[in-house]
Amino acid sequence: MLRSGARRFVGYNLLLLAGGTVVLLMIVSAAFVFSSRSLLHATESLKAARVDRLVLEFISDLVDAETAQRGFVITRNEAYLAPYETATGEFATDSDDLRLRAAEVDEGRAIPPGPVDELIALGKEKMKLVSHNLEEFRAGNLDEVRLVIASDRGRVLMEEIRQKGAAIRDTAAAVRIARAAAMRESASLLTTMISLGVAMIVVLTTGAALVIIRHLKEIDDARNELVDINQELESRVRDRTEAVMRTNDELQRYAYIVSHDLRAPLVNIMGFTSELETSAEQISAYVRKTADDPSDPERAEVLLAVDQDIPEALGFIRSSMKRMDSLINEILKLSRAGRRVLEPLPVDMQALVTECADSIRQRFAEAGAEVRIEGRLPDVVSDRSALQQIFTNLLDNASKYLKEGRPGEIVVRGRLERGMAIFEVEDNGRGVAESDFERIFELFRRAGVQDRPGEGIGLAHTRMLSRRLGGDVTVKSDGESGTTFVVAVARDLGLRMGRNEA
Repeated sequence: MLRSGARRFVGYNLLLLAGGTVVLLMIVSAAFVFSSRSLLHATESLKAARVDRLVLEFISDLVDAETAQRGFVITRNEAYLAPYETATGEFATDSDDLRLRAAEVDEGRAIPPGPVDELIALGKEKMKLVSHNLEEFRAGNLDEVRLVIASDRGRVLMEEIRQKGAAIRDTAAAVRIARAAAMRESASLLTTMISLGVAMIVVLTTGAALVIIRHLKEIDDARNELVDINQELESRVRDRTEAVMRTNDELQRYAYIVSHDLRAPLVNIMGFTSELETSAEQISAYVRKTADDPSDPERAEVLLAVDQDIPEALGFIRSSMKRMDSLINEILKLSRAGRRVLEPLPVDMQALVTECADSIRQRFAEAGAEVRIEGRLPDVVSDRSALQQIFTNLLDNASKYLKEGRPGEIVVRGRLERGMAIFEVEDNGRGVAESDFERIFELFRRAGVQDRPGEGIGLAHTRMLSRRLGGDVTVKSDGESGTTFVVAVARDLGLRMGRNEA
């Protein structure tokens, strides 16, 4: 349920993120489009303003030229002709600029070339008139000059020029007003879209926040539920552990009592067996001494019984008693080991395994086997005595089941994994069938050909000790080319015991 909720959470957030991305892209696109439009409108407005300015400069050139002419005529002072010369030079430039800039406004559609050409033509005519008056004045034709001035021709031309210029300026002003309105409209639309985009982002953000809050609440609820489950599970595990420990203690006590009680009648049987052997010898001596006829068949049967049958039966009884005594000793040893208090101490595993191998070096020599430690074994904090029993059992077991005709090789290696120390005892012996992987760890159970001495307790003892040290022991084998026993123990048993984990 929590996993499906996480998937929904991711799905919703991806959807909201995609929506927010789309909105942002729309805002950016709109800003780009409207910015381009505003730039275009502003450019066209500037072009219209430039035409308006050029018209004013064009008229100003004519006014300056006429004013300079009048001043020169009245005063005959050449200094008044300086503005005339300047206006004459600027008039040609301003005329060309006006024609060019007017054609640029809205690609020539806003201000037709006709009115501009008419204005320029009138301006040129006005300039010619001013120039003609100056030439006549300098030639001394004052009557001609007075006649032209009196005809009011110059004033009429300026009136027409001003009217034509005003019309062009009005057109340029209309372009500026229209472009300004268009810019305001674009700005308004952009503002509206940005506002809508911001509103949508706020909605998406609010939705994402609600989804996150809901998911966090689900996580919190799941965490609380998990805490409750863990507490209940810990309580159950604690109860089960206590029950198992009580059962284990009871089994240990039971094994000790049974073993102890079994030993008493076993001692009695061994004593009576000795007495029966003595009695059989006495009967045999008596029969040989008292019987007169050696060919008596009854005498022969009695002698056969006391000389062969009874000793053979007593031998079987003694052999069985020895095996039973060995089993009782092993059970007692297993019981004591299970009840012994563990003492976690720093252990040099390299030295410990070497000591274990040295203690049974004679067996390796007899089996023609070589033992070597591969690399450096990791050190642990654990019970030294238990570790010695584990590795002595495994090395001894490896030496027993080597394959004839194959030089024995036993390798010990180790490594650390998280809080565990992992050791491997590998041999190249007979191997263990997969079906017997668990059976060999059962008490009094053995696998394979039973041609080696043993009671089937060693590996059971090894697993019990490994589990007491916070780990376990398992086996790997292909059933032919050898066996590997994997021993896992807590790296720090003291820490485990402090946390009640071992």
